[in-house]
Amino acid sequence: MTSRVLALLALVAGLVVFTGGTASACQCVQRTPKDRMDGAAAVFTGTVTRVATDPDESGGGHVIAVLRADHVYKGEAREWFRVSTRSEGPACGYDFAAGSRHLVFAGGRDAALTTSSCSGNASLPAGDRPLRRDDDEGLTQELIAALGTPTRVRHTAATEPAATESAPAEPATEPADAETVAQPAADQTAGPNGGTGVLVAALAVLGVVALVAGGGWAYRRRSST
Repeated sequence: MTSRVLALLALVAGLVVFTGGTASACQCVQRTPKDRMDGAAAVFTGTVTRVATDPDESGGGHVIAVLRADHVYKGEAREWFRVSTRSEGPACGYDFAAGSRHLVFAGGRDAALTTSSCSGNASLPAGDRPLRRDDDEGLTQELIAALGTPTRVRHTAATEPAATESAPAEPATEPADAETVAQPAADQTAGPNGGTGVLVAALAVLGVVALVAGGGWAYRRRSST
């Protein structure tokens, strides 16, 4: 009976580790600047004017950033871009903050542009000049060459578009430069429900142990009588 109890405990403990002890982490596929340019629907530099969070029950939510472009390297040379990204870093979300300027590689369609931390985006100094090698040490000569000559955006008095109430639809397939993989979590409470899941699993283990122990005690009592 003791060996059966130990085997059952080992099985339950394995299930707890498998279901409650893993977390999603973002890993980026290495791509050249030219590959990123070829795979993007729009590439531009711009300043974030508004950031909105859109809860999403299926994937942890999105962040929708509205950017006022100053130069466009690929795609339509328009003043405003609205780009969606995952709201969590482990899901390959990119960090947008109001007032910050970025080089953005966006995929998808005009009405549903998306980006990620693996897309090749870069944080830039404030301003509106075209990119040069000395803007930031992360801007390599290979990247500058791949970007080519940009189109300068003429700013107008056009009204800034509002961040949508819901996240734009994402491409049907995952971005080729990012994938979310399951890895052992460094902190079991990192996820929004990680601590609760582990607690529930632990209570379940205790319940199973108590049930098996009670059954073993009753069995030994019947045998002794």
